[in-house]
Amino acid sequence: MSDTIVDFDAIITRYATFTFDDSTPLLDAGLESLALLRLAVDVAGDDDAEIDATRLVDLHTVADLKRWLADLATVGQDGGAR
Repeated sequence: MSDTIVDFDAIITRYATFTFDDSTPLLDAGLESLALLRLAVDVAGDDDAEIDATRLVDLHTVADLKRWLADLATVGQDGGAR
């Protein structure tokens, strides 16, 4: 990702099957583990990116997901592991 601001709501909307806000539990938004991994790959922007899927267990709400995606985007800019 570049230095531009990422619209995580727009990215998440592509995978969510229900409406959501930051406090919505992931399952209530229709976001299951496969969708979360696809989101991570989209944000990482690199097909060879290492994504630490073990962090998925710490994600409970859309706000948690946005923080994780922001971390991925930041690390992706630095070229480090996720």
